[in-house]
Amino acid sequence: MIHGASIQALPRTISWSQLEPWQRDNPAILTGYRRLTHSWFQTAGTVFWWHNESVNIWTHLSGAVAITIALFALGDFSASPALSYGARFCERLDAPFTKTLCYPFQVKSQASSSPAPADAILLRTFLIGALVCFICSSVFHSSLCHSRKVAVFMNRVDYFGILALGTVNFFPTFHYAFFCYPHLRDIYIALMTVSGSVGIYMACSPTYATPAYRRTRTYTFFACGGVAIFPFVHAISKSGWTEASSSMSFTWLGIEILFYVGGALLYSERFPETLAPGKFDHLGASHQIFHVCSMFAVLSHWVAIGQGFQYRHGDQGGVCL
Repeated sequence: MIHGASIQALPRTISWSQLEPWQRDNPAILTGYRRLTHSWFQTAGTVFWWHNESVNIWTHLSGAVAITIALFALGDFSASPALSYGARFCERLDAPFTKTLCYPFQVKSQASSSPAPADAILLRTFLIGALVCFICSSVFHSSLCHSRKVAVFMNRVDYFGILALGTVNFFPTFHYAFFCYPHLRDIYIALMTVSGSVGIYMACSPTYATPAYRRTRTYTFFACGGVAIFPFVHAISKSGWTEASSSMSFTWLGIEILFYVGGALLYSERFPETLAPGKFDHLGASHQIFHVCSMFAVLSHWVAIGQGFQYRHGDQGGVCL
């Protein structure tokens, strides 16, 4: 165990062979590991070093900063004449993609109807969910060099962030899918909340983390996924493919899924580092790629929400036909 200033006299990073057994996760990452500090002060200091967790920390930390700015830019939905601070910036943008990206900031001047309180609440809920996810991830990767006890606890914090985003991710999507059926929207949001809460409890509970509950965890997560899928099927059967796609933007949801699935597959297969162990220790490893993919997935979902917002408040003028 290394305390105080003594760690400063040693090399900042160590190799795979120098790790304690519990620290060894990816044998294709050979170098760039931080020494155990057993100190929150020294652990925080390593955030500014260059090591094999730097990209994992700073990708999601930068994402958290961007989302914080977006929450500030979203401003007050009741503001007049401009909806928000973001509206002034977005008015200068011309490309179709950036217009969709900024649409929730512009609705007062661009759309035929004013947003309802539900729009404000659900847009912010999604952004806060993404913010929590990115902060939890950054804290987890930052604290891996503290101690085994802290690493185990922060791993649960990381899972909490992932599942928190997974729970609230589709709240605004369901809002625009069932815009004219608020009772259905509320039912599906409630079901997602309950299933997500169960998933979070099982992922974070030390009891359910044991091998004895492996099958229970598996079927619970399948059930949580099913709760998210059923509203899409219901929306298509109730309104038709065209209406459902316009209100939920299947194109951008598909892009989001590609980012998540593609990143997860690379992460699970540890590609590309397994092809050349040691070559991607600091940059380009699968976990780092997964982090970047998750950021683009969140961005894609925001664009999908923006298109649903535009369809309901702009194209339809907030009127249920």
